[in-house]
Amino acid sequence: MVLKEEPRYWFYPDVLKNLEQPESEQVCVEIIRPTGSQSKEFTTVESSCEYYKNDQPVDSNGNPRDVIKFKSLRTEVKINADYILRTCVGKVKNLKIQKDGEEYSIETGAQLAECSAYGINEIVSSICNEVKSDVPTDSKKKTSE
Repeated sequence: MVLKEEPRYWFYPDVLKNLEQPESEQVCVEIIRPTGSQSKEFTTVESSCEYYKNDQPVDSNGNPRDVIKFKSLRTEVKINADYILRTCVGKVKNLKIQKDGEEYSIETGAQLAECSAYGINEIVSSICNEVKSDVPTDSKKKTSE
């Protein structure tokens, strides 16, 4: 078996009409492909069940009984965006933020992790999905360096 490795590449998120902009103005981020051990840190899954009182197949005297099904089942998947942005995003190009009448550039994944601008959630979600993906995407903008 031979697997392809692409340690770094540029990714152009397809959000907020980014790809409709001239290429020189499109937001792009340098993706640093995670190692196998890093990718374990990306998600956490928590599951819980709530049962009715009579959920056991026998009562306290050991007599069989009909089990009443559980009340609810909950599964929550949490994405560790902070870890992804700080370890798997290098440079950020063409992303400017206006705050208190001043404009500044986001240039790193760490700065992106700290940003609270409107619309940033869509960009972060797109980046997290790209980093978590274990198959090459068909994005025409994705290029190897």
